[in-house]
Amino acid sequence: MKTIITILAVFFLVSCGNNEELENLKKENAALAAQVKALKEGVNAKGPKYMLKLRLKQSHLSLSIKKHIKDAVNAIEFELPVDKEFYDSVSEGTEIIDKFRFGSMVLYGSLGDWEMTVKEKYVK
Repeated sequence: MKTIITILAVFFLVSCGNNEELENLKKENAALAAQVKALKEGVNAKGPKYMLKLRLKQSHLSLSIKKHIKDAVNAIEFELPVDKEFYDSVSEGTEIIDKFRFGSMVLYGSLGDWEMTVKEKYVK
């Protein structure tokens, strides 16, 4: 989006004939291009990637089997790259988040929480 705006601004300034502003825009454009290049190089950097496969689900305090089945079916799993420190500090089965759902209790009388656990960890 920024690139499109920069290109439009360059065309506008060229038509106006203001060389000083055109030079400033060229410098800004070059700086943006350098930032984009640095980001791409950082993403494509060589070396190991420490990955966690996480499972996020709701858990209800209830005797209803239907609610427990619904919670299990609605659970999601996703992968997340992490730094080496965090990777080393957790193991499979570690519970990262166990947060009580206060708003649901107040509004609906539902007792439950969010649970996020490490399902798998690996190095890519």
